[in-house]
Amino acid sequence: MTFTASGTYTEPFCALCGAAGGAVKFEYSDIKIICCSKCGLWRTCPRLSPDKLTAYYEKHYYSEGIHQSGQYEQWRDMYRDVWAINARVVKKEAVRRGLGTNGSFSLLDVGSGHGFFLEQCVALGVAAKGLETSPHAVEYAREKLKLDVRAIPLDELPAAEKFDVITLWGVLEHVPDPLLTMRQVHAHLNPGGMTWVMTPNTNAVERFVKGANYFNFLNKSHLTHFHRATLRALLEKAGFQNVRRYLHWGGGARSGIGAAAQYAARVFCLGTELRFIGEKGAEPHA
Repeated sequence: MTFTASGTYTEPFCALCGAAGGAVKFEYSDIKIICCSKCGLWRTCPRLSPDKLTAYYEKHYYSEGIHQSGQYEQWRDMYRDVWAINARVVKKEAVRRGLGTNGSFSLLDVGSGHGFFLEQCVALGVAAKGLETSPHAVEYAREKLKLDVRAIPLDELPAAEKFDVITLWGVLEHVPDPLLTMRQVHAHLNPGGMTWVMTPNTNAVERFVKGANYFNFLNKSHLTHFHRATLRALLEKAGFQNVRRYLHWGGGARSGIGAAAQYAARVFCLGTELRFIGEKGAEPHA
């Protein structure tokens, strides 16, 4: 079955190549998962309108009710080791590349959510800031975790603000125009800076096993669905150089054989997450 998008907000053309047509991979009562016929990027059509997306986030991610139920603290405890590993890996690579001055580098976390990653960065001495559009999440990050988080989207960040590292953890699948977002990220990086992107993997083993029940497709706030080739292509089209995957051992509740299986899935790019680094080239000399 084929699908042709109208080019509206709810039925966008492909974010990577602009094509309208695609094959319907999965169909639900109100949405379809489309694979672009030209470049292979997957997307949700029709997507939720901005107002409905806001309501979806309120229900599933950020709300006073979720906070008061203790869910924020449960998430913080459950994934503390994951965020700690991410922070250590990012800092190690930034130091290795000599970013910043005197061993200190600046970091911006786009879509910083509740601030769990920023919390770990600050604990390592990183000059880390965040951007988050949910007022509930910003309040928690500021009041509970004492973090520097602003309640603005990336496109409202002053052009003069530059960073050595910009991270997007589970963000790119949520934005309406991922290519524009990554171009904005590129513009806010210092020369020689780098971005770290993590997003669900369309070609994960779990997707082949679960099909239409794969979590990435059931989440209606996930607007674009990447696999290795399309994420690499998008980062390169946004201007990034030396685009590559990064791997690390551990993270999450798995240990022993489970951790080994998780790492093997990452090696062969069959895990549930894609993890990529992109670099901004040095500015040409005058």
